[in-house]
Amino acid sequence: KENHIEDRKPVIGMAARFASEKGVEVLLDAMPAVLEKFPHAQVLFAGQYQDVMGEQAYADRLMPRIRQYHEQGHWNFLGILDPQEMSTFYANLDALVVPSLNSTEAFGLVQIEAMLQGVPCVASALPGVRQPVLMHSMGEVASIGDVEQLAVSLIKIFSNPKDYVCNPHQLSLLYEPDSIAAEYEKLFEKLK
Repeated sequence: KENHIEDRKPVIGMAARFASEKGVEVLLDAMPAVLEKFPHAQVLFAGQYQDVMGEQAYADRLMPRIRQYHEQGHWNFLGILDPQEMSTFYANLDALVVPSLNSTEAFGLVQIEAMLQGVPCVASALPGVRQPVLMHSMGEVASIGDVEQLAVSLIKIFSNPKDYVCNPHQLSLLYEPDSIAAEYEKLFEKLK
């Protein structure tokens, strides 16, 4: 029974402030297609989701639909998590989404943290946001704001999780502080 795709209970994570530039509505709008294929899927949202400065109208617009998903067991807000709790959060995900909409969004550290725990990511095609997925082939890139591509990407990951595995040890070596410092030193030498 556990081999049937429709019986899986995939967990989608999002780690962000509840803010318009983060693209929460893109994930929200993708949920019907995901739930059609994986009726037991759920979202775990880590990060500030109440009283986000300047985002009340955005929250008011999305919350009625999110409440429906919450009541059905498909959406849970976890609030702001400490580093240990974030580690546990990532360990319980089947995919992390970063559906950012704003071109000021940069390289997503949350993606690296998830990938280090073996979790593939779906990122929007913003230049900085897409880099971890492109660099490590551990997920999918969806066009900015493209609800259908986000849903299809999640379904691909949930249907074929083995296609999105990379060696977390090799990944961790790239992102150790000493490795990053050495790369900066090389860059500074080139700029002299």
